[in-house]
Amino acid sequence: MDGCSRARAEIAGGPQLSLMRNDIILEARAVTRRYPGTIALKAVDFSVYRNQVNVLIGENGAGKSTLMRILAGVEAPDEGELLLEGAPIALASPREAVQHGISIVHQELSVFSNLDLADNIFAGREEVRVGVVVDRKREEERSLDALRRLRKPMNVRHQAGHLSLGSRQLVELARTLDQRTKILILDEPTSALSNAEAQALFNVIDDLKRSGVTIIYISHRLNELLHLGDRFTVLRSGRVVGEAPRSDVTRQWIVERMSGRDAADRVTEPSVVVEELPLLRVERLTIATSGDEQAERAMVRDVSLSVRAGEILGIYGLLGAGRTELLECIAGLTARTSGAIFLRDVLLQLKSAADGVKAGIHLVPEDRQRDGLIPHLTIRENIALAAARAFFIERKKETAATRRLAKELSVAAPDLELPVTALSGGNQQKVLIARCLMCSPSLLLLDEPTRGVDVGAKADIYGILRKLAKQGLGILFASSEIEETQALADRVLVLCQGRITANLDRTHMTDEALFAAASPSAPTTPRTYPGAALA
Repeated sequence: MDGCSRARAEIAGGPQLSLMRNDIILEARAVTRRYPGTIALKAVDFSVYRNQVNVLIGENGAGKSTLMRILAGVEAPDEGELLLEGAPIALASPREAVQHGISIVHQELSVFSNLDLADNIFAGREEVRVGVVVDRKREEERSLDALRRLRKPMNVRHQAGHLSLGSRQLVELARTLDQRTKILILDEPTSALSNAEAQALFNVIDDLKRSGVTIIYISHRLNELLHLGDRFTVLRSGRVVGEAPRSDVTRQWIVERMSGRDAADRVTEPSVVVEELPLLRVERLTIATSGDEQAERAMVRDVSLSVRAGEILGIYGLLGAGRTELLECIAGLTARTSGAIFLRDVLLQLKSAADGVKAGIHLVPEDRQRDGLIPHLTIRENIALAAARAFFIERKKETAATRRLAKELSVAAPDLELPVTALSGGNQQKVLIARCLMCSPSLLLLDEPTRGVDVGAKADIYGILRKLAKQGLGILFASSEIEETQALADRVLVLCQGRITANLDRTHMTDEALFAAASPSAPTTPRTYPGAALA
């Protein structure tokens, strides 16, 4: 829209529309971003309102992170434009975004533990005198000023590695404030904070708003969003599906727009449970970060669960709930602090993933690129990896088995001797499942089983897992996606801050029940419904 057209639109809308446009400090118009095999953002319009907390909501894969990377200059859109104070801008790098007053604090903090606070705040942009000498005194003075704005006076000569997670986050915020930030993007800022640290952050956000800083806030935690937010935008499948001021937003409004589907879309066919006695039994499992100053915030706390042969049990929870830690402990990758794990009533003493595999427990990890696939090996070699022996490999039998499994799982590859990196994300995930099946496991664990795969591949993987369950395999998966949990699980346990807060059968897996149980305000005593006993 050119200047004349925009003026005519504002005249048509009257003074109210003109006032609203003046309230918008940053705007994304018709922004589209494509990646190989998928469109992450589809003609997204996103308005950021001045001196307000602008909440961005969406399930995993909705496009939130992609949009934030574009606003922060990390990526460029394929189509569309950005406007700052009504003027078009092109951000070629995060440094350019900072020069325009746009800063982002990522979920994964970039604090250097071996440096003191002042060095962290000025890392990469040191104050210098005469062009070459670092002005240490000036850096310390400005660091103190920024920390005072955050209500956190600290010794700026203190080493950052000794700080709590909440204090490290404030150091990141101090870095952005010293850069004269006008728009601050916070991505899941409370995911690993204690309640006290989160409340301290909320107080800081209120102060920042009053001092003229505009906030873009991303979180899965509905209670804190409803507490903090002034404007709400919901993304689903790369599109904006809802935008409203706080006065028009309720929990139900958010849930309906995030899910955006009818009950008929959910898979209602349960798996056939082969055995009544538990295949896997976990009793009062606790996993703590021992030797750390945050050890009191154990990742998994007093968790008990069971999985029967032929059953698909889902673990639903938001970021930081402890899902991954729980699965890795059951698989032998992470040591437990206390509790017991039984497989067919045999107490397991797992000290490594190899011990888990020997016991019949196989894990498909969340990050298949980093923790699952061997990129320089072929598809066949990746599938055969778990069954390989150090000194002797029956290549003929191995090849026949890999071809059979690739065919059964519909791995779309013209030749199994191609590099595994030649496959799409969905087919790579099938390769990891096939690798597990090479060893005839009793229990299959999957962490985010369809992360980064398209809709068609999701349906394929769901079908594969239901077929395996009907053949008598026990399946335990963890997911942060409500739709996936409802589509796949016979029963679901909800984890919140390391504790089980609900145990739901299929008839009670509503969006509302799952959201409520996953919220940090959820009760510590799990809600159990008929047919979902914690055996």
